[in-house]
Amino acid sequence: MQNSKCKLTKRAVLVFAFCILHLALLSPPSYAQGVDEALEAGFRALENNDGDRAATAFRRALAVEPEHPAALYGAGAAAYLQGRQTDAMSFLKRSLAIEPRVTAASALLGEIAYHQGDLSLAIKTYESALALAPGNVELRQRLATWKSEATVHDNLRAFKDDRFTILFDGPANRVLAERATTVLRSAFWRIGQALRSYPTNAINVILYTDKQFHDITGAPEWAGAGFDGQIRMPVAGATQNLREFDRILTHELTHAMLASIAARNVPAWLNEGLAMYFEGNNAAASEKRLAAARAFVPLAHLERGFTGLNAEQADLAYEMSAFATSALIARIGASNLGFLLQDLDGGQTIDAAIQRFGVTFADFEAQLAKRVGARLR
Repeated sequence: MQNSKCKLTKRAVLVFAFCILHLALLSPPSYAQGVDEALEAGFRALENNDGDRAATAFRRALAVEPEHPAALYGAGAAAYLQGRQTDAMSFLKRSLAIEPRVTAASALLGEIAYHQGDLSLAIKTYESALALAPGNVELRQRLATWKSEATVHDNLRAFKDDRFTILFDGPANRVLAERATTVLRSAFWRIGQALRSYPTNAINVILYTDKQFHDITGAPEWAGAGFDGQIRMPVAGATQNLREFDRILTHELTHAMLASIAARNVPAWLNEGLAMYFEGNNAAASEKRLAAARAFVPLAHLERGFTGLNAEQADLAYEMSAFATSALIARIGASNLGFLLQDLDGGQTIDAAIQRFGVTFADFEAQLAKRVGARLR
């Protein structure tokens, strides 16, 4: 399951964009008119979730005023929308070094650090922001949650290799941590070969009790694990069903790799469908179940994450994702998956990206509905 918390935070953070010029900088210097125009264009693009257009606008502003804190914040927010997390953090840190009162920059930097597994930096960033803006309730609540999580993590042990770090509690779970490393190594090379990409970033896996998992992630009861920049798994009973443990690990590893390979524009149904594909899910069985119920969900309704769904809705969403993704792979060829993801990450929508393979989205979806005996509305 891919956690949508980061995406929701993205929206919440970017609503500050238009306020930056007038509120966050208490004593702004006088900048050239061209810079102001570029900033306004950039913030409009951010509000429209258009990272490419925003990046271009803020690049123009920084070419004239390289140390403009609002432009640096905007460039960081644009890079975040584009999936360039390292660049985003660099811009945001520069903005805060010049003007620590840009609270929106602190908010976004903390979130990025958290989802990259740097809980210490996330906490430090929010503590610094609250020292200057003590009335910010949202930051204060988020900081309290992170400190509670840090307390849990302080009691965990770590099992590391060159790519994966497995955090676990107690000697009993060390066996699971060692197994996780073996499973992840094997799955990483298999998935990478299929997608023609091998991400180089380190991946954290945290093994929790059920209570820790739900308290920290806020995941729905039906969730068996989650990925929000780190793989988080409850492991109660895992030793009694190691095959299921391996399956869930592989599923979440797929999400982790996709986040690096195609950080944007991958719809949730495809993201989840690929995770099910690589875990070894039987997509034909999913199709049969959908056909038996004559159930069909338009893929436009499955663009975002599934965390807000109840158990029954989530089951249907996952069945549709597995079915649609399997059908798409059959249609375009498994060897073209890497090219599809490359186009999505480059800014294309799924509708546009599949056209290079001679497939129109309307026809593809109509065929899906026909196969399960449903009418496409």
